[in-house]
Amino acid sequence: MRLLPPPLLLCCVLLCFSLVACSQQSESGEITPTLTHAFAPLAIEAGEEISGVCQSWTLDNDETLYVSKIRQRNEGAWHHSNWFFVPEDTYPGPDGTWDCDERGFHDVSAALEGGAFFAQSTQALEELQAFQEGAVLEIPPRHKIVGGVHLVNISASNLDTGLSFDIETIPEQDVQVRLRPIAFTNTALDIEPQAESRFGMTCDLGVSSDYNIYYVLAHYHEWGNYFRLSFVDDDGGERTIFELRNSIGEPLGITLDPPINSQDASKLRVECGYINDTEEPLTYGLSGHEMCVFLAYSDADLKIGATSGANTAMGPNESSVYMNETACGAVLAVPVP
Repeated sequence: MRLLPPPLLLCCVLLCFSLVACSQQSESGEITPTLTHAFAPLAIEAGEEISGVCQSWTLDNDETLYVSKIRQRNEGAWHHSNWFFVPEDTYPGPDGTWDCDERGFHDVSAALEGGAFFAQSTQALEELQAFQEGAVLEIPPRHKIVGGVHLVNISASNLDTGLSFDIETIPEQDVQVRLRPIAFTNTALDIEPQAESRFGMTCDLGVSSDYNIYYVLAHYHEWGNYFRLSFVDDDGGERTIFELRNSIGEPLGITLDPPINSQDASKLRVECGYINDTEEPLTYGLSGHEMCVFLAYSDADLKIGATSGANTAMGPNESSVYMNETACGAVLAVPVP
């Protein structure tokens, strides 16, 4: 995911292995494209890093689109990218590739103007964001897709590399659930060198709501080795939504089948783990740094977002894993009509 300072992530969301029942969606999943688009390739030299670059594609949709599946493919060096749907007159100018700053793009404005469309797993060449039958993202008429992209070419050769989308939609009469985004980020990372560490953050949403989580995408970088998202009940009991031990380069999103119910839990907890094999602490950021972020979709009549406060280092546990507890910072749970 693109770097999100705390205030921007919080505004943006104004906008999962379950241990007992889940089904992972990957590049092998079936999709019947309704819309397809390939962006022109970007040239990146060996060892080069590209950020601050945006791409856009006007959908020319006169009717609402009910999106059930999105497949992303790229030709390498795409570290990650975040994509949104916005009204087509937002960020005016030609489609294709352009400088984000010149048109005033950032995640906050895109999310407030429209909504979250797709987030690429770190260095994943191909992945599928697929929802259950009848569950959709709703894109209003006359919108476009816009994304901020981050490329890193670690190879010894120059590359011309492009990204493409296949989108499957369904008729309105087949829509059963309209999905809303949930996103948390922990920016208070201070990851111990030459050690394994974990960071946990629990946020009280301020509401008790009966809702289901349909899809979760975890995001960390090359030192990440663990992710867990869970509901926290009023008595402190935790119920796992999604638990993952995985490395970058693989899709880190999952479709929960069946969706996982909140059972009126008012809190969500996110945990991220890392193995830092360098000689220096790792902090939050782009290349050479780490992240602890997730994007989820639920059927709540809420758009939910949270950022981190101060972190407390708890020291190593009995397994020599350095434990950390991060206070939850600002939280937004905004009702959606």
